[in-house]
Amino acid sequence: MGARPVVIVAAAVSLLAACTSTVRPGPTTPPASSRASSSSVTPSPRPVRRHTRSSPHPRGTATSATQKPHPTHTAPTVHADRLPLALPTASARQVVTVVAGAESDTQGTVRAWRKVPGGWRPVGPPLPAWLGSDGMTPHPDESLSAVPMGSFTLTQAFGHDPNPGTALPYRQTTPADWWISEPGSYYNTEQHCAYSCPFTQGSPNEHLYYETPYYDYAAVIDYNTSNSPTGVRQGAGSAFFFHVAVGAPTQGCVAIDQGQLVRILRWLRPTEHPRILIGTS
Repeated sequence: MGARPVVIVAAAVSLLAACTSTVRPGPTTPPASSRASSSSVTPSPRPVRRHTRSSPHPRGTATSATQKPHPTHTAPTVHADRLPLALPTASARQVVTVVAGAESDTQGTVRAWRKVPGGWRPVGPPLPAWLGSDGMTPHPDESLSAVPMGSFTLTQAFGHDPNPGTALPYRQTTPADWWISEPGSYYNTEQHCAYSCPFTQGSPNEHLYYETPYYDYAAVIDYNTSNSPTGVRQGAGSAFFFHVAVGAPTQGCVAIDQGQLVRILRWLRPTEHPRILIGTS
């Protein structure tokens, strides 16, 4: 009777030890930082990650401050040039330049340009052009076969052939179409008259329909026309066009290859307020 309590107590102690061993976690592999701490080098303290409150993601998930932002896309830089002539362009966003080395030159270079931020950009290659047999002049008149120098609008086109696809107002000429160069109320205008006309049906007026291939396609250079700022001045020069070349100087017009002329006519848009700039480099 006296030894029995000892047996009971010993059994209880064994049972308690067994229960304790079943819930004690087994050994775990220490993290890399713990393993590193056993070396002689003292590890650097781990950085503390700070969290900031951020706006919810569009899909409803939170974004952390360390998340990389989405890349932003910027428009490519457009290279801009300066025009070869220091002439006013007003509101033009399309320009055709006609450049010669000297006023007496009968040949020059034509090039198309479009407006871009910071300047101008060429459209197509430079093109050889024929000029007047008297070259260029800042003071045109009926006695000179010279191209007027300056900055002029391009507001209308015409030609013996059908509209090639230009957006400019275009008239396909007929045998009744004339351009008037004789003095009077019709000076430097296009007129439509078949017979009994109030102007001379011959020189110095031009019978447009029959002036081929020069006027297969043409654009009017608004020098001394009703569309110019100064209007029409008698004797100051007439019938200046941008037309088809035939490999020789003109009577005061600018002429280039027909295919290239058609390309430029198709490119021109009245909404871009196109101009032609004529001068020497």
